[in-house]
Amino acid sequence: EWNVKHGGVLKIPDAMSFDEAAMIEPLACCVRAWNKFQYKKGDTAAIFGTGPTGIMHMMLAKANEFSKVFCFDVNDFRLNFAKAFDVTTLVSRNPNSIPQLLTDTQNQGVDVSIVATGSLLAVSDAILCTRKGGTIVLFGVPSKGATMDIDMSVVYSKEITLVPSYAASDHDTKQSLELIASGKVDVKKLITHRYALAESQKAFEHAHTGKNAMKIIIHD
Repeated sequence: EWNVKHGGVLKIPDAMSFDEAAMIEPLACCVRAWNKFQYKKGDTAAIFGTGPTGIMHMMLAKANEFSKVFCFDVNDFRLNFAKAFDVTTLVSRNPNSIPQLLTDTQNQGVDVSIVATGSLLAVSDAILCTRKGGTIVLFGVPSKGATMDIDMSVVYSKEITLVPSYAASDHDTKQSLELIASGKVDVKKLITHRYALAESQKAFEHAHTGKNAMKIIIHD
């Protein structure tokens, strides 16, 4: 009742499918991250982790007219999936690709790095890839108690802004709905598998393994 009174329930537009509506919440979490840092048309981005939310960040970079988007992951299926969107400058699982990113950005680094994975190594790579005065968005969920060694002198001298982002507000959720309804972000492309309600257990097991899958939908 409290949630309803405070705007926690949104009316789904008639033209929006239930599949699309199911993506409002995860996209809203990504939107929240974008609402927490400054950017402009023509900026560049590096996205670490090309799972569903990583791809959503890639879509948002395209919607916001970023000039270059670099993606990194260790999963071949996800990398190939990212390539299919044809908005990336570089998609690679090879850490040695970082020098190529620097070359492609005139040795400046990207304006913003989005860590869409819980991997702590990705945070270290993001520091290397981000330009002076740039931003690193800590979006992926680290494991509880995770710690790492960071050369803070690099963060300090490069004046990098670290932006953690968690969950989403009502405003972010409404903005997410509008992005989907307008077609600026085509979340349907993220759905790789559909299961009937009677196959729910199989669907959850598939989602748990994540094998060759992005978003999995259960229908009645």
